[in-house]
Amino acid sequence: MIYLALYIYAFYLLFVVTMAAKSVWKTLPLTAKILLAPAALLAVFMDVIFNVFIATFIFMDLPEEYMFTQRLNRYKLEGAGWRTSVAKWLCFNLLDSFELGGHCKGTP
Repeated sequence: MIYLALYIYAFYLLFVVTMAAKSVWKTLPLTAKILLAPAALLAVFMDVIFNVFIATFIFMDLPEEYMFTQRLNRYKLEGAGWRTSVAKWLCFNLLDSFELGGHCKGTP
Protein backbone atom coordinates (compact mmCIF):
# COMPACT_ATOMS: atom_id res chain seq x y z
CA MET A 1 0.00 0.00 0.00
CA ILE A 2 2.91 2.33 0.75
CA TYR A 3 4.29 1.71 -2.76
CA LEU A 4 0.94 2.64 -4.27
CA ALA A 5 0.87 5.90 -2.30
CA LEU A 6 4.45 6.67 -3.35
CA TYR A 7 3.63 5.89 -6.99
CA ILE A 8 0.61 8.21 -6.96
CA TYR A 9 2.60 10.97 -5.24
CA ALA A 10 5.52 10.67 -7.68
CA PHE A 11 3.07 10.63 -10.59
CA TYR A 12 1.43 13.81 -9.29
CA LEU A 13 4.78 15.57 -8.83
CA LEU A 14 5.80 14.62 -12.38
CA PHE A 15 2.46 15.99 -13.61
CA VAL A 16 3.15 19.32 -11.91
CA VAL A 17 6.69 19.49 -13.32
CA THR A 18 5.46 18.56 -16.81
CA MET A 19 2.71 21.20 -16.77
CA ALA A 20 5.17 23.84 -15.57
CA ALA A 21 7.59 22.92 -18.36
CA LYS A 22 4.79 22.85 -20.93
CA SER A 23 3.70 26.38 -20.04
CA VAL A 24 7.16 27.83 -20.79
CA TRP A 25 8.51 25.27 -23.27
CA LYS A 26 9.03 27.74 -26.13
CA THR A 27 11.19 29.99 -23.95
CA LEU A 28 13.31 27.26 -22.33
CA PRO A 29 16.94 26.87 -23.34
CA LEU A 30 17.89 23.61 -25.00
CA THR A 31 19.65 22.33 -21.88
CA ALA A 32 16.48 22.68 -19.81
CA LYS A 33 14.44 20.95 -22.50
CA ILE A 34 16.88 18.04 -22.59
CA LEU A 35 16.74 17.71 -18.79
CA LEU A 36 12.93 17.97 -18.63
CA ALA A 37 12.05 15.72 -21.58
CA PRO A 38 12.75 12.42 -19.74
CA ALA A 39 10.56 13.55 -16.82
CA ALA A 40 7.73 14.34 -19.23
CA LEU A 41 8.09 10.97 -20.96
CA LEU A 42 8.10 9.21 -17.59
CA ALA A 43 4.99 11.16 -16.61
CA VAL A 44 3.19 9.97 -19.76
CA PHE A 45 4.23 6.37 -19.08
CA MET A 46 3.09 6.61 -15.45
CA ASP A 47 -0.17 8.21 -16.61
CA VAL A 48 -0.99 5.24 -18.83
CA ILE A 49 -0.12 2.75 -16.07
CA PHE A 50 -2.16 4.74 -13.53
CA ASN A 51 -5.15 4.98 -15.85
CA VAL A 52 -5.16 1.35 -16.96
CA PHE A 53 -4.57 -0.25 -13.56
CA ILE A 54 -5.09 2.06 -10.59
CA ALA A 55 -7.91 4.24 -11.96
CA THR A 56 -9.69 1.12 -13.21
CA PHE A 57 -9.74 -0.13 -9.63
CA ILE A 58 -10.73 3.27 -8.17
CA PHE A 59 -13.54 3.92 -10.66
CA MET A 60 -14.56 0.26 -11.09
CA ASP A 61 -14.68 0.90 -14.83
CA LEU A 62 -12.43 -0.22 -17.69
CA PRO A 63 -10.70 2.62 -19.53
CA GLU A 64 -11.75 3.63 -23.02
CA GLU A 65 -8.71 5.87 -23.37
CA TYR A 66 -5.02 5.77 -22.48
CA MET A 67 -4.63 8.95 -20.42
CA PHE A 68 -6.18 9.61 -17.02
CA THR A 69 -7.32 13.16 -17.85
CA GLN A 70 -9.15 11.85 -20.92
CA ARG A 71 -11.00 9.43 -18.64
CA LEU A 72 -11.92 12.28 -16.28
CA ASN A 73 -13.16 14.37 -19.20
CA ARG A 74 -15.30 11.48 -20.40
CA TYR A 75 -16.86 11.10 -16.97
CA LYS A 76 -17.54 14.83 -16.82
CA LEU A 77 -19.14 14.84 -20.28
CA GLU A 78 -21.17 11.66 -19.88
CA GLY A 79 -22.57 12.47 -16.48
CA ALA A 80 -21.39 9.16 -15.02
CA GLY A 81 -23.00 9.49 -11.57
CA TRP A 82 -20.52 9.33 -8.70
CA ARG A 83 -17.65 9.06 -11.18
CA THR A 84 -18.56 12.52 -12.49
CA SER A 85 -18.43 13.97 -8.98
CA VAL A 86 -15.01 12.41 -8.34
CA ALA A 87 -13.73 13.56 -11.76
CA LYS A 88 -14.87 17.13 -11.11
CA TRP A 89 -13.26 17.12 -7.68
CA LEU A 90 -9.96 15.78 -8.99
CA CYS A 91 -9.88 18.26 -11.86
CA PHE A 92 -10.78 21.27 -9.71
CA ASN A 93 -8.63 20.46 -6.68
CA LEU A 94 -5.57 18.74 -8.15
CA LEU A 95 -5.18 19.31 -11.91
CA ASP A 96 -6.76 22.46 -13.33
CA SER A 97 -4.58 24.94 -11.42
CA PHE A 98 -1.47 23.82 -13.27
CA GLU A 99 -2.57 24.74 -16.78
CA LEU A 100 -3.89 28.05 -18.08
CA GLY A 101 -7.59 27.58 -18.77
CA GLY A 102 -7.64 24.39 -16.72
CA HIS A 103 -6.11 21.01 -17.41
CA CYS A 104 -9.39 19.11 -17.69
CA LYS A 105 -11.14 20.42 -20.77
CA GLY A 106 -14.37 18.46 -20.45
CA THR A 107 -17.47 20.31 -19.37
CA PRO A 108 -19.57 20.96 -17.35
